[in-house]
Amino acid sequence: MSEYDSAKSRFTALVQEHFSALYGAARRLTSSPSDAEDLVQDVCLKAFESIDELERIEFRRAWLLKVLYHKFIDRRREFSRSPVDQADTGADSFEPEQIARSEIRPDEQLDRDARIVQIIRAMGILNKDDCSLLALHDIEGYSLDELQQLTGLKTGTIKSRLYRTRSKLGRLLSSEALQQPILKVVGGKK
Repeated sequence: MSEYDSAKSRFTALVQEHFSALYGAARRLTSSPSDAEDLVQDVCLKAFESIDELERIEFRRAWLLKVLYHKFIDRRREFSRSPVDQADTGADSFEPEQIARSEIRPDEQLDRDARIVQIIRAMGILNKDDCSLLALHDIEGYSLDELQQLTGLKTGTIKSRLYRTRSKLGRLLSSEALQQPILKVVGGKK
């Protein structure tokens, strides 16, 4: 067995059980399946390069998620400096068809879809770092201790940022700006 094959099998044994958690967190952070895949791939490359260190780490999932979070922040910063507009790339686009549909009435589904679009609009206005922290805690279910390990922030800082972000989100959702209709009228006709 070559050295590469040995490292490959060691890597698979260490990372495979954490892959779905990595992808789930990346998907929620990026709001895009392709961006999430790219982000997880970057994390896997980092993990493969650090295979010896990864073997010594007791809490591998926390380490991998911390790397994922930092790679996400780095990508956001890089993207914010890029002259390419986000609208041109299609990143963070939202398609109502992507929402899992259940057996509910069509009018209820339209109301639900409209509310989800409003939440996504509001979250797009928020600070990306705070929005990511909120998604990891409130959607992914990471504890404050896990978030502390992941981000390197103090628990008190995390609590205050979560509180402020939830408050801002609530104010945005109740503001008039987000109450605009989702579908635009073309030529004065519906």
